[in-house]
Amino acid sequence: MPIVHIRSLALPNTVNMVELIEQLALAFAKQANIQLEHISIDWSFTPAGHYFVDKKIQHQQEVHQPPIMVELLIPDIHNEKRQQQLLNVLAEVIHQHSHIALDNIFISLHIAKSGSIFDNGKVVIWPQKG
Repeated sequence: MPIVHIRSLALPNTVNMVELIEQLALAFAKQANIQLEHISIDWSFTPAGHYFVDKKIQHQQEVHQPPIMVELLIPDIHNEKRQQQLLNVLAEVIHQHSHIALDNIFISLHIAKSGSIFDNGKVVIWPQKG
């Protein structure tokens, strides 16, 4: 963990999604000081005409509209300052590598409590924050 889910309308055909996602993972790991093996990122596309925002149906992803929607899931071991740091780092990394305007990135933070995640065949318990 962290787990990042990104949704947007389709990006231009010139964007190589394999390279983009790898760049996001590498940059986020480095800038957030998190081991790469703990990071999971996916980017999915909302079909044109299936996204309502800013009083209208949206059909095409642009740099400045409509906002891309990002969910960040992290364990509850991080204090509020670190949570905000991770939000800022993630936004900057997405902006730098996708060229989506920083003010067009919407990120919601989800905090997973110890014992609320099932992974590797068992419920995961992590050390409590100090």
